[in-house]
Amino acid sequence: MFAAERIAGDDAEELSGEVEKWIERNLGRDYLWPGNIRELEQCVRNCLVRGEYHPRQPATPERDAARRWLAEAEAGTLTADELVSHYCRWVYGQVGTYEGTAERIGLDRRTVKRKIIE
Repeated sequence: MFAAERIAGDDAEELSGEVEKWIERNLGRDYLWPGNIRELEQCVRNCLVRGEYHPRQPATPERDAARRWLAEAEAGTLTADELVSHYCRWVYGQVGTYEGTAERIGLDRRTVKRKIIE
């Protein structure tokens, strides 16, 4: 509410409730706030001034790789095997195990492992 008080003054309490609802609806209760308090303050400011907030998603090698293979998939330049291999690697990066990846995407664990290693 501190950021809301600095921006909105007497209306801060009412507006901070609106910002809380916006955050819950658009980012969810489990949002990790990678920028910690500075990101939260930026979110509050943006919601109060613009009515919205778009978190900055830092570029990561995984995200860049996913963008590349998704662009190739959209262009139709990947074979089915290549597409499955990329997808298995991407899900494995999130899940961290062959078993979890296989369960999530509905393939056999051995198939997932082979596709990731290829």
